[in-house]
Amino acid sequence: MNSREIIFERFIAPLKKKRCNYIGIEIEMPLVNLNGKTDKAVCTDAFARATERFGFMPRKFDDDGVCHEAICDDTGDVFSFDCSYNNFEISLGRVRTLHEAQARFRDYVGFINNILSKNNHTLTGLGVNPNYKINDYNFVPSPRYRMLEGYLKKCRIWNGPFHPFFGFGTFSSASQVQLDVTEDDLCETIEAFSLVEPLKAVLFANSYLPEKPELLCARDYFWERSPHGINPKNVGFFEPLPKTVGEVTDYLSKASIFCTERDGKYLFFYPIPFDEYLGLDTVGGEYYDGEYHACSFAPEAEDIAYLRTYKQIDLTSRGTLEFRSACTQPLGEAMTVAAFHLGLKGQTKELIALLKNSFLYRENGSPAQIRQKMNRADRLSTVDEEKLKALLTDVLSLCRDGLRERGYSEEIYLSPLFERAKTLSSPSRRLLRQNDIKKIVREYACL
Repeated sequence: MNSREIIFERFIAPLKKKRCNYIGIEIEMPLVNLNGKTDKAVCTDAFARATERFGFMPRKFDDDGVCHEAICDDTGDVFSFDCSYNNFEISLGRVRTLHEAQARFRDYVGFINNILSKNNHTLTGLGVNPNYKINDYNFVPSPRYRMLEGYLKKCRIWNGPFHPFFGFGTFSSASQVQLDVTEDDLCETIEAFSLVEPLKAVLFANSYLPEKPELLCARDYFWERSPHGINPKNVGFFEPLPKTVGEVTDYLSKASIFCTERDGKYLFFYPIPFDEYLGLDTVGGEYYDGEYHACSFAPEAEDIAYLRTYKQIDLTSRGTLEFRSACTQPLGEAMTVAAFHLGLKGQTKELIALLKNSFLYRENGSPAQIRQKMNRADRLSTVDEEKLKALLTDVLSLCRDGLRERGYSEEIYLSPLFERAKTLSSPSRRLLRQNDIKKIVREYACL
């Protein structure tokens, strides 16, 4: 098979013939020591006790024998440390309603924070760990994370407009949602959610970085200005927006692969567009075995399993679209991200019409350009506040209609977003106005 056929089998063939309406939710949370540097022993102890309490089975161990991932066979829920022992992730197995997700999330976080509090630690709802300057930057010592660490550190050597935070994965946290998608509604869904991305920056910005005070949401900056962003097709937006499934297939065939596995070792290399990669005789890369070693290998069609993009909207190999651009939210408002996407998923035609006819797109440019503007702390000097409030309210009303049509009373999770729309106040803006990080950490940890 050629690269396009391989891409089709990997990403297009799994698309559902009809909507299943399952929800997948992943929430990463910084582990914060209120008195300073995060203590790994405190974090791994809380992880082990939660694993035992909720009947999870240990699944992955680091090079020192410490469990960093565990799964519940009954629910499919997963506990893990994402990139580092400063970042805890709860991945909820497929659920039918947000109430199911909320109940399990609250149980897990409540139990874990009760343990952590005894050592002045907490999980909290911030998109950047406030102690990132003093915490341990080391990645989880396991084959996959050693590979990722080596790859991201290449920002020191490779040419590119890279930021200096190669370890951003160890201290940045996101709230990600996966929804089933059909082949028929794939392109329309990508278009609708691309158009709404700028408004998500207004509602969900929560990754303030003092070194970039002009940004309320540093998340885009982290990914796009890292080695992941060498090929623009691996990050950011679909540009141009695809109109057909064939165009999606062509687009993904030009996304770059940067890692694979041979003989039980993860290899990484300078990113290569997949359609070019398959035509090469050999590729030079590196692997970790106590230290990083150079190697060479021959590309194989099966390496498609390692092709991964990090776009605002990702098409996965599970027949879902993954929405990746939202920061972790205050934990008492954790379901707002999933509620927003779920409510709009069935309203894509209406959403497209609303946004295309709005002042936002008549006056400002492409979704990528407008999101950059909305991410900025000074955006209100260039955008009509009253028009923006009205548009946010209209979008949220459309979202509420979509949730009401589902019939589960899930629209209750939108209440914080309507309040944010009225004041144009994201969690990052609240943080800057309060200017007391310990108070914010405690406030955003409350369920």
